[in-house]
Amino acid sequence: MPGSTIPDGAAAPSPQTIASSSAGLRAELEQLTNLADQVRQLAAEGQANLRMLLAAPPPEPTSVSRAAVAGTRHLVYVHGICPHSPGYSNDWWNALHQYTSAFGDGDLGDTRQEVLWSDLVNERGRVAAAVGGAADGRVEWAARIRGVLEDRAATHAVQTGPSVASPQLARDLFARPLQAHDLLARDRSAALGLHIPGLDCVDDFAVYMFDESVRTQIIGRFTDVVRPLLEDGDELDIISHSWGTVVAYEGLRQLEDDGLTAPQIRNFFTVGAALSIFLVKLRLRPSNRDGHRPAPVRRWVNLDANGDPVGGRLQGQPYQVDAEFLNLDNLGCGRFDAVCAHGSYFKSDNVAVNRDIFAAFIDRP
Repeated sequence: MPGSTIPDGAAAPSPQTIASSSAGLRAELEQLTNLADQVRQLAAEGQANLRMLLAAPPPEPTSVSRAAVAGTRHLVYVHGICPHSPGYSNDWWNALHQYTSAFGDGDLGDTRQEVLWSDLVNERGRVAAAVGGAADGRVEWAARIRGVLEDRAATHAVQTGPSVASPQLARDLFARPLQAHDLLARDRSAALGLHIPGLDCVDDFAVYMFDESVRTQIIGRFTDVVRPLLEDGDELDIISHSWGTVVAYEGLRQLEDDGLTAPQIRNFFTVGAALSIFLVKLRLRPSNRDGHRPAPVRRWVNLDANGDPVGGRLQGQPYQVDAEFLNLDNLGCGRFDAVCAHGSYFKSDNVAVNRDIFAAFIDRP
C-alpha cells in the first residue's frame, strides 16, 4: 500500500498495542525529564559552591617548626658528677646545633632531653662516708679513684712538656711514698698545680657504686627519660659525659633486661668516660661487667680528649665499642689543666668533635 510502513504480509498493530507503547514512551520521557532536573540542580549547587570558594580569603600558610619536622628523633644528655641544674646541656647543644638539623630546634623538653641525677648523691656522699663508709670500703675506693685521676693527670703533664715545673714537683708526683693520709688528702692535687675535674665529688659517686638503693634511683632517673621514648617507637641519640657514662651504660643494660631490645638508639656517645677506670669496671653490676653493647644501641662511639684524666680507651676493654676517637685536641688546655681538657668536647669552636664526630654520626642512617 502506498505510504504504509507495514511490511507486506504483516498484520497491523492493534489499538491496545499502540496505546501500551505510547504509555511506555511517556514514562521514559518523564524519567529523562526528572534526571535532567537533577543534573541542573547539581550544576547550580556546584556553581554556588565554586563562587563561595573563590570569594573566600586564601588560608593562612601553615607554620611547621623544625621540631615537628624532626618528628621522632630525640637527643638525650647525661651529665657527670658534681651538682648540675636543669639546662646544663644548653651550651653543649649550642655547640652541636649548627652542624645538624636532626632534632629540629632541639628545644629542651621536646626533641632534647636531660637526665638529672646529681641531687641524689651530692652531700649524701660525705654523710655516708662519715657514717659507715670505712666499713664497706667506699672511703678507700674513693681515695684510690682520686689517686688514679692524679696519676693520669701527672703522667700527661710530664709527657706533654719538656720537663716538669720543678724537681720538687717531680719528686712529689713520682718519688714520694704514698701513705694512707696522702691517699685521703683532698688538697694535694691543687698544691701540686694539678687541676683535676670532679675530684671533690668522687665521694658522691662512691654512693652510687656502693649503695644499691641509690644506684637504682639514679638508673631510674635515666630510664624515666629514655623508656617512654623507646616505648613510643622514637629514635634516640645519647651523649653521656664523664661519670654519666656509667649511669647511661647501666641504664641501657637495665632497659635491655626489661625487654626493650629494638635498636632504636642510633648512637650512644661516651665522652670522657669514667667507664675506662678499672676500679669503676669492678664496681658495675655483675651482669654488666662483660662490656656487652646494650641491645637498643646501634652504634657505640667513645671519645677521649688529650689530657682528660677521666676518659680513656674502652674498645675491647672489654666494651663492645664500634668507633673510638682518642687523644682528641683539647683546644689549648694547659698540660696541668685537666678540668679544661675534660670539658673541651663541648666548646663551641670544637669542630672536630661537634661537626666531625657528633653530627657526622647523628646524620648517618
